[in-house]
Amino acid sequence: MKISEVFGLTSNFANNERLVGHVFGVAAPFICTLIDWPLRHLLGPASILMTYLLGVFLVASRYGRSASIVASLLSAPAFAFYFARPIFSFAIHDLENVVDLAVMIIVANVTGSLLEKSRLQAELAEQRESRTNALYRLSRDLAAAQDRNAVLRFAVEHIKNEFATETMLLIADTDNCLGVPTNQALHGSLQNIDLAYAQQAFETGLVTQKNSLRYHPLQGSKAAQGVLAILNSAALAEQTPELNTFCHLIAQTLERFQLTTLAREANLQAETEALRNALLSSISHDLRTPLTRIIGAVGTAIESDAELSAAERQDLNRSVLDEAQRMSELTGKILDMARLSSGQINLHQSWNAVEEIVGSALNRLDKHLQDRPVRTLLPDSLPLVWIDAVLMEQVLVNLIENAVKYTPPGRPIDIEARALPERFRLTITDYGPGIAKNQQTRIFEKLYRGVTEIEQNGVGLGLALCKAIVEAHGGVIQADNRTGKGAEFVIELPLHEPPIIVEAEALGSLA
Repeated sequence: MKISEVFGLTSNFANNERLVGHVFGVAAPFICTLIDWPLRHLLGPASILMTYLLGVFLVASRYGRSASIVASLLSAPAFAFYFARPIFSFAIHDLENVVDLAVMIIVANVTGSLLEKSRLQAELAEQRESRTNALYRLSRDLAAAQDRNAVLRFAVEHIKNEFATETMLLIADTDNCLGVPTNQALHGSLQNIDLAYAQQAFETGLVTQKNSLRYHPLQGSKAAQGVLAILNSAALAEQTPELNTFCHLIAQTLERFQLTTLAREANLQAETEALRNALLSSISHDLRTPLTRIIGAVGTAIESDAELSAAERQDLNRSVLDEAQRMSELTGKILDMARLSSGQINLHQSWNAVEEIVGSALNRLDKHLQDRPVRTLLPDSLPLVWIDAVLMEQVLVNLIENAVKYTPPGRPIDIEARALPERFRLTITDYGPGIAKNQQTRIFEKLYRGVTEIEQNGVGLGLALCKAIVEAHGGVIQADNRTGKGAEFVIELPLHEPPIIVEAEALGSLA
């Protein structure tokens, strides 16, 4: 039952019940008289008084103290007139009857008072139960709210249902200025909301009122979160404590969202700062080595130019070129990773043969693969794949370079491809020590370097870049250890229907 219904029904019911109770308070002594009159010769005065006391008790148990007092005050003259000697007279000559009558009146009043208190306590318990249920429903919905808009919606619905009045929540912005939310419609008297009075309630923390609207500040534990504008009514004045409890609960929920947002922003800022520091540390380390070698080689060429032979000059030039290429590759990886992470890179997808991409990647790495056998298992029945050939070639280059870097010289590298019912799978396997335990997932994180990478150059962006490119194609990449071999990287990409134009061109060339 709604809180407003509890208060309204209680008031109406109390007025009606009081009138009915007084009627029964008047009728009860006469009913007891009609019952006792035929039995007056069999019952003594004490028994007759107990009958009247029973009538008073029944009236008190049903209609409370006021009705029981009426019944007891009328029972006394009825007993005196009809049953106390002399009968048909209000005079009582027997002292015992006087005492019994006084005891009856006292007991009736005490009993009525006790029953009245018990009834009031029962009504208060019912009201408390109603308020508790209303607060439970509100807190349950607020706890399930996913954002501030949901909080506003639940709060307005519950206040309207429980207090039978229109309301609106005005939430403060970052400058502590109140405004009407765009997702709340203004109806009736709510169109007359005075933001100046609402702002006053927000700043002072005190309830303000203008015309038919009251402004309740939503005061959190640390700061006000907004103002509740509610249509005032006579019934609402009696329910102010309950409304204040609702406001406090709503303010706590809004404050929780605010603190959660601040904590998320603080964590994001801390993670960004940590990532920036790690990136700068790694880049400074990995750029210092090639720069030192370039400076050394160029310095030697300048200082000892006359003493150097043609072969020595060639070695110095080759050293400068190699180190410059390393710096260029590192810079390219960093830029590619930044573009992929920010979503600023667009895929240029087209139909491509996997064999061509694998061959192009191996040609790029020909210098690094001179002492390593590369075994490819690429069936002739492989379908065309809808990919960005340049980016997927970079994925293969990164994975093959990774295998070369972390496996002993001369160990082979296996490249295998096959078509599954709905996916295309490409596997690169080496014959090295494999991936350390519990690192199969972490090696794809930015700037993460595994246990076996500590003594190797690199900033930990190669595999992260591979993961970003594969996921941009709607695929997945996983790392594991294959029994009898070393590390295994598996790429799975979605298969699409091959283009019909390929078959048409083939038929045209035959003609």
